[in-house]
Amino acid sequence: MVIESLIGGSIAALSIYAAANWEMGDKKKIQHTFENIDYKVNEHTPKLVKTHKTESHTTYTYNVPYGLVDDPKLQVLEKVLNKPVKVSFTNQKLHIKVYNNKLNKSYPYNVFAPNNDWSIPVGMSQDGVIYHDFEQIPHMIVSGSTTWGKTVFMRMFMTHLIENNPDGVEFYILDLKGRLAFNKYRNLKQVKAVAGNHAESARVLKMVKRDIKRDIDYLLSIDAENAKEGNLNTRKFIIIDEAGELKPEKSMSEKDKEYARDCQSVMSYIARVAGQVGYKMIFGTQYPTKEILDPQIKANALGRVSFRLATAVQSGVAIDQNGAEKLEYKGRAIYKTVDEHLVQTPFISKEEIWERIGRYNNVSTTNKTQTERRKDIVEL
Repeated sequence: MVIESLIGGSIAALSIYAAANWEMGDKKKIQHTFENIDYKVNEHTPKLVKTHKTESHTTYTYNVPYGLVDDPKLQVLEKVLNKPVKVSFTNQKLHIKVYNNKLNKSYPYNVFAPNNDWSIPVGMSQDGVIYHDFEQIPHMIVSGSTTWGKTVFMRMFMTHLIENNPDGVEFYILDLKGRLAFNKYRNLKQVKAVAGNHAESARVLKMVKRDIKRDIDYLLSIDAENAKEGNLNTRKFIIIDEAGELKPEKSMSEKDKEYARDCQSVMSYIARVAGQVGYKMIFGTQYPTKEILDPQIKANALGRVSFRLATAVQSGVAIDQNGAEKLEYKGRAIYKTVDEHLVQTPFISKEEIWERIGRYNNVSTTNKTQTERRKDIVEL
């Protein structure tokens, strides 16, 4: 009887202990995690100095001992708390923001309101809608494995810019997957060229380079430093969907290798000099490698959007850090400029795109008229 009582008491005690731990608040879980992952200096761990609660999140601010800095090990907090967590480290203080709810797996395009003329909604973050302003950061690298959202994102922001600037935006599209993703939009009045192979791409990019030089000469003639100062109101977007196809390969013909090298030269030129002249380049690739991402393009394309990638190495090339290889859902991306945001990008179907911008389609009544209208751009 005594033994049964002891056993029963022990089980009850363990049950109470387990329940207490199960119901442990986030604050205590964080402190235990510091100890368990050895996030300390000697025996000194971070000390909580402030807790700030809002409807959407709670921020815990800690003083940290000298010598202790932000550590990738703190990423484990998201799994420990089973909630979205954002860790930042400023002014010798550690800030851990714990969100009440996770991001949805999808957000329809119509929930993202316009922000200004040349910005696009990148997606919904835990802190609200995130926008990218092409006037402030003219060039962007968009990376992501096939089917994870890269092309949908490009078509989304093209739709957004046409809707909000129908008379002031132009697109030059290099669709290196045989034009399959963008061919339908070739007759929109805002789309000046759609190229689908190496030769067409080289011709379109040379045309763009010619226009850049013309606009630079004009700005010089009026002593203006940029497109805004020179009242150049049209913004020109060069979209490259699968830039990896423009890397010269042994399997290419000598002519295609030459075209690819020409394309790489012009893309580098656009990245270096054209941003303030009103030209914006969106460099898209499924396979971000050092060979595909020209150093000049990477150095000047300070806007980065990365969907799911195959490896941490690819993530490191695309956004200079790991993380893109761990993204779980289609349309989920890491957006990085100076700051970094985890976002769910806007979803828009092909049907909705056409409902919104199809009225700008300039399909001629005869094939002859259409060929004449564009033969100087992509017909070879």
